Amino acid sequence: MMLTGNKLLAKNYRGRLLVSYLDPSDSRWGTVVEWILAKGKELLGKSRSVFEEVINEYPGSLPDALVFAGLVKVFSDNCSFEQNAEFDAVKIRELVFSYASQFKQEGRLSSDIEVRKNIFELVGKQTEVDPNLIDALLYSDLESENKLLAIPQTNAQNLMHRYNLSLAQGALLNSMNIVVKLPSSTPPARLRQLTRWLKFQRLLCAVDKNKTDGLTLQIDGPLSLFRTTQKYGFQIALFLPALLLCPEFELEAELLWGKTKKPCKFQITSNDGLVTHYADSGMYRPPENEMFILLFKKRIDEWDISDTISDLDYSDDLLIPDFVLKRKTDQKIVGLEILWNWNTAMVERRIKDMEKLKLQKYVLAVADKGNLGKEKLSQIPKSVYLFKSTPLPQEIEKIINS
Repeated sequence: MMLTGNKLLAKNYRGRLLVSYLDPSDSRWGTVVEWILAKGKELLGKSRSVFEEVINEYPGSLPDALVFAGLVKVFSDNCSFEQNAEFDAVKIRELVFSYASQFKQEGRLSSDIEVRKNIFELVGKQTEVDPNLIDALLYSDLESENKLLAIPQTNAQNLMHRYNLSLAQGALLNSMNIVVKLPSSTPPARLRQLTRWLKFQRLLCAVDKNKTDGLTLQIDGPLSLFRTTQKYGFQIALFLPALLLCPEFELEAELLWGKTKKPCKFQITSNDGLVTHYADSGMYRPPENEMFILLFKKRIDEWDISDTISDLDYSDDLLIPDFVLKRKTDQKIVGLEILWNWNTAMVERRIKDMEKLKLQKYVLAVADKGNLGKEKLSQIPKSVYLFKSTPLPQEIEKIINS
C-alpha cells in the first residue's frame, strides 16, 4: 500500500528529499483516474492476470507513465481478490495430471470432453470436491488466477490523495530516525490517540513533553534496527495516516536515500495537503491489549486494570502507559507499559524516564526476543519485567506488590 522503487517519484536535492506529489485538482489526471475506477468496475469477476493486463493499458496519452503506474498500484493494492485456501489446488492438479497421463497410456486423450469429465469425476471422489468445480480450481492457488471480488469505493480525487500518501509512506521506509513535533495547543485527546497508534504499531519511540513547546516524538526508523526492518517499516507507514489526523504537526526524518544510501532529510507538515484515509474514531484498542486485560482480570483479584489513563497525571512526565492498575484496598495506582519491539537504547531511555517519576509507580514489560537480552543492558531495575511471548499477570503482580 506504499510506493517504492521507480514508482516512488522523489529526488535528493541538496540534502532534502523532494517528493513529486500529485495535484488532486489536476483535470488531466482526474480523467485518467476516472478511467481506472471505471475499468476496475468492469473487471469484477475477472482473474488477477486479466485485471493487470487490462488496467495497465490506458487507451490515451499519459502525462507521465510512472505516475500512472503508481496510481494503478495504489488502486490494485486496495482491491480484494478471492482466496481459495479451503481447496488444495496442488493436490487437485497432481491428481488431474496423474489420471491424464494414465488415460493417455491407454490411448484416451484428455482433450476429449468425455475423458476430461471422467477425470474430474475421479478427482472429485478422491478429494470430495464437486467435479464441476475441478476445472476452475486447477490453478486457483496461483495468484494470477484469483478473481477480482471488490474495488475500493472511492472517487478520483480521493485516490489521488491516497497516491500522495503512498509516496510519503514509501519515503519513510528509508528512514533512520523520525522526529515529530506537536504544539502545546494540540488537544489532549488527540495526543492520547496518537500515542495509542504508536503503541498499536509497536514503534520504538521516546516521548518528550514540554508545556511551552508541546510534544516531541523521536521514533526509530526501520533502517536503525538490526533486523525485521520490512515489517517495522510497514508499521511506520501505517502510523503516518494517524499522524495526519492531528490539526498541526511537523515531521522530519533522516533518510538514507537511493542505491548509494546518501543521507538526506525529508519533511512533512500539516500544510502539505496530505489527507488521511483513517476514520477518526478516537482511541484505538489493540486486540493484544483487550486479551491482556481479560487475562489480568481472570487471574488477579487484588488489582483492577484499565486501558484508560484518566487516573494518572503525567502532564509533567515522559511516560504514557498502556494500562492503569489500581489496588482495590488502598487505591494505589501503577502505570504499566508493554514494549514489543525494542533496542537497548530504547529501553535505557525508558528506564531513565521512569526514574523521573516521583508520584506514581511505573512498570515496564519488555518482550525478550533473544536478540537483545539482560546482558545487553547496563542494569535492570526491579520495575522492568522481561517476558518471552506474553506478559504474565502473576509476574506483574509480584512487581507492583513489592
